[in-house]
Amino acid sequence: MDKISCCDEQHGNGKTKNAYRATFALLLMVSLLWGVNVVMIKYLTNFFPPLALAPIRLFLATCLLVPAVISKYGYEKPPRAVWMPLAGVALFGIFLHHITLSWGVAATSGTHAALILGLNPLLTMLLASRLASEPLTWAKGLGVILGFSGVVLVVSGKAQGTATFVGDLVMFASMMAAVIGYIFVKKSTVMVTPLVVTAYTHVLATIGLLIFGAFVNTEWVYEGAWGIWPVSVLLFSSLVNTALGALWWNMGIQRIGASKASLFQNVIPVTGVFASVLFLGEQLQWTHLAALCLVILGVSLGTGVISLNKRRH
Repeated sequence: MDKISCCDEQHGNGKTKNAYRATFALLLMVSLLWGVNVVMIKYLTNFFPPLALAPIRLFLATCLLVPAVISKYGYEKPPRAVWMPLAGVALFGIFLHHITLSWGVAATSGTHAALILGLNPLLTMLLASRLASEPLTWAKGLGVILGFSGVVLVVSGKAQGTATFVGDLVMFASMMAAVIGYIFVKKSTVMVTPLVVTAYTHVLATIGLLIFGAFVNTEWVYEGAWGIWPVSVLLFSSLVNTALGALWWNMGIQRIGASKASLFQNVIPVTGVFASVLFLGEQLQWTHLAALCLVILGVSLGTGVISLNKRRH
């Protein structure tokens, strides 16, 4: 019996480790997609006004998410207790985040935008430790320091570009809105599935964005917006990066918590640099590779993939 129990326990631990590794791989993939998405949004602002781009992208994402929920669960009415966290996700994590993201990316330089977004993990951990009862360990803190060091290294070598003080403030607001949204995601996915959370919050936010857009936009598209490349980038950004990315990210937060998941945000600015090299023709330097190593090490330490604690026998 003891041998069987021991084998069962080892088998269970193996399954848990595999599940965590799968979650980390999923979050890493989403972070890579979101890093590319920054460049995509920058490209799309040449064809859509920033405050029109956000509702258009979210509307397309919602058109994918709602049928997915209905086909899997049917019409599911969330319990009354979850509506407040859902409203928090919709308001902060989607509505405010996407408006300020589109506006901020268009109004400041890529260097400043990447640096400000790199503050995300630190603030998420601090808020999660206070509001979501997630302990702030030394390993997480070291992970944030290493990851943020990589962010500083990679963005410090880029040109200042068209940075503006207003644009920097808007990007900071975008980052803060996302951080607050992650905390509400953690609270809401305790009561309902991530797919339901993602679909309902996107519906609420999309309605708000469309109403907002109707008041602030005198035009919704610029010349050339319906060319094959702008449309292709718009669809990929909306359906894959926004819709599926939000779903996968919410699943990751449900499984490992907001503070650990936030460490993967450090990958986004590094990915943005490589995407800039590929799509915008910017030069790749050794500092970019060094930054990538720091970010990966920081994420690994913060999430527990790498442990510095030696086992005592």
